[in-house]
Amino acid sequence: MFEHVIRNPFDMKPVFNTCEKPVFNANETDLEIQSQRKLELDNLGSNIWFETDVAVEEKLSEKTAAKLSLFNQPDDYQLFTECNNIKDLGLAIEDDVVIMHKGKLEACFVAFPSSWNAGEKVGKSLAELHEPIADNEALLRASNGIMRAMTSGQSYHRYTWGISSLNGYSNHPLYEKPEFDSLDNLTFRIEHERTMTVTEGTTAVFLIHVDIYPLKEVLKTDFGLIKGAIDSMTDSILEYKNLFKVKELMNEYLLST
Repeated sequence: MFEHVIRNPFDMKPVFNTCEKPVFNANETDLEIQSQRKLELDNLGSNIWFETDVAVEEKLSEKTAAKLSLFNQPDDYQLFTECNNIKDLGLAIEDDVVIMHKGKLEACFVAFPSSWNAGEKVGKSLAELHEPIADNEALLRASNGIMRAMTSGQSYHRYTWGISSLNGYSNHPLYEKPEFDSLDNLTFRIEHERTMTVTEGTTAVFLIHVDIYPLKEVLKTDFGLIKGAIDSMTDSILEYKNLFKVKELMNEYLLST
């Protein structure tokens, strides 16, 4: 079911493919997810968002919202959405929003992160953002090229995945992950990352859409695919993605069948 998401053997190479420019209709935003995003903002505050003086002066959030078609046109019925700041933008759509300007992260609203704190990333380059990632050599080498592609006018996308003992959309590091001794109550997380140029040559946005599924349901169709990917991971990746215990439990499951 998730052959388009899970690479086997696994590696950390940043494989992006071209896609259509992302657009949003604010009328179609899932209200349950929108409510969860508001709850994360209430709970974690500046640990999920920031907006620099540069972003405010350059109106980066408003320009991004306009490029995403969140402002209504005279000849349609799309909801008019006020997106004068990054919090408005982050609450208007289901995706997390990361705005890069002149090579630096100037604004973001990341309600559903995979174990990173948006509030600690002010002004970082792509290479600096990728620094904590395990086996990151390919990502670091590609960072400047990714930034050029993001601001080229073409949109790109890729999928990443993980497994968590937290059962919600957010895997923020401030949330303690419960211990587990079986595969039954784990969550399979998919992030669909898309890019869009806001201003050619200078400004682009990463959009990250998170979907979650009970792992036990995913394993009914993709056990072999997931196990093969995990078995091919280096120890540093297993540690980074917190998958040592999952690997052990999957091996135990095979031995018991």
